[in-house]
Amino acid sequence: MIALTHKAPKGAALIAFLLAVLLPGPASAQASMAAPAEGRGERVATALAAAQDAQGRADQNALSDALRIIDRSGARPLEDWNGPDPVPAWRALLPDRAAVPLRGSPLGPGYRSGQVRPGKSESFQQVFLSGRKASIALSSPGGAPLSLRVVDADRKQVCVSETARQACRWVPIFTQRYVIEVRNSGESQASYFLVVD
Repeated sequence: MIALTHKAPKGAALIAFLLAVLLPGPASAQASMAAPAEGRGERVATALAAAQDAQGRADQNALSDALRIIDRSGARPLEDWNGPDPVPAWRALLPDRAAVPLRGSPLGPGYRSGQVRPGKSESFQQVFLSGRKASIALSSPGGAPLSLRVVDADRKQVCVSETARQACRWVPIFTQRYVIEVRNSGESQASYFLVVD
C-alpha cells in the first residue's frame, strides 16, 4: 500500500490512489476494497485535471504519475473535438520519461477539455450505442463548481451530477445522439476535462 503523509503536495494523494487502483498486485486489491468503485473514465478525468495542476506547480513527479494513468487507459481525444490536446505538451515537459506501452483496449476512453465562463454552460453532442454501457466523467483542475447534465434526443433528462465526483452511467435503449452539458455555477471562468467511455 502506498503511504502518504499530510505534507504531500496537492493532488499527490489522489495520484497515489489512482496508481494503486490501476496497477496490478495486492495493493490494488486493498485500495479497491477501501474506496468506492470508480470507473475508468472517472480515473482518466481525474488524472487529466491532476496533470494540469502538476504542470502549473512544475511538479514533474505528479505529472509523470498522471500521464501514466492516461497512457495505460488508452485515452485519446474525442473524434469530433478540435480543441488543443494538452497531453502531447505535457509529455514534452518530461523528455527523460520512457514511453509507456499502451495496454488494454485500443479504443480507450475519449476526452476533451474546455473552459466555461461563470454562470454559463457549454454543450455538445455524442452518439451512444443501444445496449452498450455509456459513461461520462467530468473533472476540473482546482475543483471549480461545475455540474454535468445529459439529455437524450427527446430532451429527456438522462443524468444530472452536481457532486464532487461528477459522473453519469447508463445503458441506452436506442442508439442516438445525447446532449452533454457542462455548467459553471461559480464566479470565475473554469477549466474542465470531460471523458466519454
